[in-house]
Amino acid sequence: MKPLYYATALVTALAGPALSQQSNPAKTGLSEPVIRLTATLNKNQDVIGLDAAQKEDVKNWVATMPAHRKALEDETVALRAEMKAAIVSGAPVEARQALADKIGANEVKLVMMRSNCTDHWREVLSPDQFSKLIELASAM
Repeated sequence: MKPLYYATALVTALAGPALSQQSNPAKTGLSEPVIRLTATLNKNQDVIGLDAAQKEDVKNWVATMPAHRKALEDETVALRAEMKAAIVSGAPVEARQALADKIGANEVKLVMMRSNCTDHWREVLSPDQFSKLIELASAM
């Protein structure tokens, strides 16, 4: 019985600090964009030379899309916490695999949200504006 107790204590001690970061998406890397376009575009609308329609598009995008991303990030953080509990409690492999599959699917969605965001700005901006945006974002 002692070895099981010590193993559980060790797993909990080692997992605690690493997994405690998962309550904050910024610390997990979930919030880290593949490329920082929207924030750069929002801050540099005049430098990039946006017209009124483009500025309205940016305004609408910023008002809605970050909330969608945040909701998915929060769900993924919750799934990771569930996975931690499943690992520590010795849940069946099938249950842990199902959680891992959900976490993986959410990670893919998050990356594709960033990719789709880039496609959106590529459509909204002229080629010259988009090039300027990439240049500014790369400097950050």
